[in-house]
Amino acid sequence: MTTVWFRSQLDWLAENGYHTLTAEQLSAFLDGGSVPAKSVVLTFDIGTAHRADYADNIIPALKQHGFHALFFVVINAVTDECGAENKVCWQDLKDWAGEGLISVESHTVSHPDFATITTEAQRWEAQTSQRIITEQTGRKPIGFAYPYDSYNDGALRVVKSLGYKFALAGNTRKDRSVHPADTDRYHLPRVYPYSNPQIYPLIYAAYGKTFGELIAENSPAASAASPTAGNAAAATATAVTPAVDAANYFASCARIDQITDSSQRLYALGQLSMAPDLSADTVSKLESAIIFKPSCNVARGNAPRGIVLHATRGPLAGSLNEFQRPQNTSAHYVIDRNGQIYQLVPESLGAFHASCGGSRSVCLPQCPLCEGPDGAFLEPYLQSIGIELVNDGQLVHPETYTGLIYEDYLMSFGYRYWEDFPRAQLQSLILLVNDIRARYDIPLELVVGHYRINYKTDPGPALNISWVRVGNPAREPLFAE
Repeated sequence: MTTVWFRSQLDWLAENGYHTLTAEQLSAFLDGGSVPAKSVVLTFDIGTAHRADYADNIIPALKQHGFHALFFVVINAVTDECGAENKVCWQDLKDWAGEGLISVESHTVSHPDFATITTEAQRWEAQTSQRIITEQTGRKPIGFAYPYDSYNDGALRVVKSLGYKFALAGNTRKDRSVHPADTDRYHLPRVYPYSNPQIYPLIYAAYGKTFGELIAENSPAASAASPTAGNAAAATATAVTPAVDAANYFASCARIDQITDSSQRLYALGQLSMAPDLSADTVSKLESAIIFKPSCNVARGNAPRGIVLHATRGPLAGSLNEFQRPQNTSAHYVIDRNGQIYQLVPESLGAFHASCGGSRSVCLPQCPLCEGPDGAFLEPYLQSIGIELVNDGQLVHPETYTGLIYEDYLMSFGYRYWEDFPRAQLQSLILLVNDIRARYDIPLELVVGHYRINYKTDPGPALNISWVRVGNPAREPLFAE
């Protein structure tokens, strides 16, 4: 965002009669109150040392137009000494709030990913931030912004229990408008007018729209027919209707792949519009909402006729990072041990989770997903859905392992001890697989482990898809016709 772009966007809002809301006005609107017909909420996340940008550009622009903004501050990014290291100081925030230009809201203490930390850590971050802002400004914050737009159901409960009136979660739902008495007040959407010098004034994350077109598209009138992320899938589990426009997603990824700065690229990825491909019925049965972590490691033209199950062989955060790195592997879904489902790639696009590297001989001779319907070689990732389960796999030192352990009496793949899959993770897997199978009419025999495609061992013998698991503990098949 350059100064010129920022100024022109605020000018556009002013010239077109838009009103900006305070945090209290937004909260009242969420309670069912009314606001002017053309209302927007301007939000800024303060987590880096850019005091000059605020003092010299943003604050004067707000004053010029009589606008109000919500400043979501990371406590560690604010200093007591004004001007030190180009950081915003508490006196700045009090002065700007005193002029009626801003309200100071919470963006945690240290900016962790709320989807990857414990509930206790979530509470400490949100509560400590709340306390410090209250002490420093004399006003208790009522708004919260999740770092990286990332959260889980536990985070929603924590933020609500601390008395916050609303929380922002970026692009986690397809509908980017906020509605009266909005039921999703603890994961409200945001619209990001991000661009780059090559395409401005077109907006990067809006697939080539201008700022005005972006705002119009996300107005309540335009979006009334657009379902929220929780209801965006097909109404039944028998019709396959892509929740995301594959052509637009692929084109946006082509632009994102031109970004060389890793932080800018990650930011751009976060703005990709996604919605669950799962049926509304299955979404309603999940313990927590699907979290989107878009990946641009995609291929055109996926026509799923199988499902390939994998194990990450590493922690959740590291796996998600790898799948979002450019020119790397990816998957459509990742399921954490607690059952949380992450979607990285729309099902209508191929994800690089199982590949023959362009040559049929690289994959196993008996690979069931290496030929297309016509019998000719076709990459597995162009005809399957890839699901990764967070799991350590083979255990080298089971005697010191603190997680669940499965002892394989049959010594499959030459190893005896494996991490077992928790019940919550399996419950989400069963819902996900059954939904995908129903929508694409996939037979159970084409729900396979990665070891059926390549010379791999994952997801390992602890995951018994359609057979009785022998060993300790034994288990009935997860799926049956």
